[in-house]
Amino acid sequence: MSLTTLFTTLAHPRRAALEGWPEDTELTADDVLVDRTSLARLAEHCPTPRVYVPVGADVARVDRYWGEAAPRTVVLARVVDAVPRLGEDARQAWLDADLDGCAVLLDRARLVGRATPEPLRPFTVHPAPGRGGPVARLPRDLRRGDVLAIPCTGIVEAAALAR
Repeated sequence: MSLTTLFTTLAHPRRAALEGWPEDTELTADDVLVDRTSLARLAEHCPTPRVYVPVGADVARVDRYWGEAAPRTVVLARVVDAVPRLGEDARQAWLDADLDGCAVLLDRARLVGRATPEPLRPFTVHPAPGRGGPVARLPRDLRRGDVLAIPCTGIVEAAALAR
């Protein structure tokens, strides 16, 4: 195996993990850094739901043709309640954000603000009141008060997230 093949093989999982996130994103054990901004710290100091628009996003192009690559933003949403698996029912998580108004990539959602050794498990995420949503793989010990960073395609208006 050549060094080029080895480096490509090692870099592939990292690229796959960053798929869907804005450019200049770093994923750590307990945080997501976009443009070197800690989203965990942002969630500590600002109320949720919150939208982080990366520095490079062209906000003047909202509702216009984006070309090949629409900008990516990140929604920070707090877990209002989480229910562990009961019998055959999937785990459930309710958020403080109404995600119906944006193109979220919920399968890329990440817990920020605390590291956990717990394995990822499927959770049905309820993005709007009274409505079940898609499944996200989140830590088994997800609990009320945790914050999720969720990448979105396009620019998201913060007002659209309010319940």
